[in-house]
Amino acid sequence: MVNNSDKTFFIQLIIWTTANGISTVSVWALLFAILRSPKVRSNSFNLYLVFCLASDAYKNLAGFSANLANLLMDTGSPNACKVIGWNDAYWWCSSLWMSFSTFLEIHRMLMANKQTRRYKPPTPKRVTVNSVIIHVFSILMATFTVLPLDIFPKATPSSGCEAYPEPGNRAQLIFYWVFFMPLTALIPTLLVTIMCFHIWWKQLIPLNNAKYRSLLFYFARLLATIYLVIIAVIVSFFFTNWVQAIAFMIFNLIGLIQVCLALIKKDVRNVFLSTWCCKNLDETSTNTTQKSLAYLRGFSRRKSSNHSSVNDADQSGVEEKNEVLSGKEVDIESDKVARNEADEVDVTHK
Repeated sequence: MVNNSDKTFFIQLIIWTTANGISTVSVWALLFAILRSPKVRSNSFNLYLVFCLASDAYKNLAGFSANLANLLMDTGSPNACKVIGWNDAYWWCSSLWMSFSTFLEIHRMLMANKQTRRYKPPTPKRVTVNSVIIHVFSILMATFTVLPLDIFPKATPSSGCEAYPEPGNRAQLIFYWVFFMPLTALIPTLLVTIMCFHIWWKQLIPLNNAKYRSLLFYFARLLATIYLVIIAVIVSFFFTNWVQAIAFMIFNLIGLIQVCLALIKKDVRNVFLSTWCCKNLDETSTNTTQKSLAYLRGFSRRKSSNHSSVNDADQSGVEEKNEVLSGKEVDIESDKVARNEADEVDVTHK
């Protein structure tokens, strides 16, 4: 059981709980801002971001509640360690596989750009189905940590409330490194690394397409998250005391890091500021657009009016010209008549 009389552990528990609380508030605030904006959430890559943040949102909220329960009880909550171990296993599995899914789509986009083909983004339905499959798979993998079989590692206070193999338990050690860790962390990390190497090797980074280039570097933040999670997992497994405590603190702050990096994207940042900082940037942009459209409509009307005036003037000129020509024809005809009459007079006199 947790022993809060241990001053060092109690301080570490306070740090973990605080980190969980900060990440919880920041992630849920960003998710709320994105989901309340139909325009922002309809973007396929923003929808990927939502599902990437979903596991952080749940993990930090449940982790904060479990750590708070341990903090308030002298011997901790009897089920808190199981909850924390399950949460972390689900979280890193879903986060890493969602990173792979997002990078796979970016790789498709860059390949289309390199081959001068039109890139068709995934539909919201496809993004949702793929993401739900990943999260369901992560739930199933995390459930191994609470099954009542000795072969599966359990989360206990002695392991830092993480589902690590017990010392000397060979069956758990084999299961952990041959089956559990490859499927939850190592394989998605390896696949993303291979895709990044392929992007660099084939020079797929777009030089002339600013939109694709910015999107690539924006989601490159996933690389930082992936390697940070892997390093923290390895450090927390092989070390104890304060080194392990710092690794757990990084675990709990990943949500805040994700939010800070997500706010680099302009539309995400605008909707976040519009929601929580009372800065209606969308309205300003709309007003600017409306003014531009009004100016264009006015310009079009003026141009049309001028064109009509010119046409009227041209028509008047044509009519005047016709009248002049008609007048000349009359004069010519009159001259002919006059000459004929004069000729008849001369003939008579002769």
